[in-house]
Amino acid sequence: METKKSIRQIIRKQRKELDPIIWQSQTAEICRKTCELDVFREATDIYCYIDFGGEVGTRPLMLEAWKLGKTVWVPKVHGETMDFYEITSFDELKPGAYGILEPDAGIPASADDGLMIMPGVAFDTNRNRVGYGGGYYDRYLKSHPQLHTLALAFDMQVLFEVPAEEQDIKPQLLVTETNIYQEG
Repeated sequence: METKKSIRQIIRKQRKELDPIIWQSQTAEICRKTCELDVFREATDIYCYIDFGGEVGTRPLMLEAWKLGKTVWVPKVHGETMDFYEITSFDELKPGAYGILEPDAGIPASADDGLMIMPGVAFDTNRNRVGYGGGYYDRYLKSHPQLHTLALAFDMQVLFEVPAEEQDIKPQLLVTETNIYQEG
């Protein structure tokens, strides 16, 4: 089995090389499938990453969430921690840690309930996740276990097996352009 480091290098390179038209088409399909899920439709609060570096795009999900009257929360990194802040428009975002767009300021979410839409570099069919190595989502979700979790990925990011450690949190659902992987 490949190491997490080598998986990150390979998949990030492949993702960045994805043709923009294919990226847009696959993002649209992944977002369409996600918006049809009960867990998305029933959530009043959506905690969502801002896509960066060829990740599955999340703007269509946030637009749909606003259209449905949901509250959208996005991450902001503070050193070794991450909090989520409400946004009502993409205009409220500016480049932050790692060059990723994030909210300027606000009151952090209490994360009492809702749906966490999380990124990842690679996954396997059992929904094990290789993130970026900072542990931000693992730490946040460990302290907010009541959140439902869903990850978005392109099919090319789903491998037969990825290394998993005890502290790694795997999403309850993984949505790609052709599959939905779930518990059970």
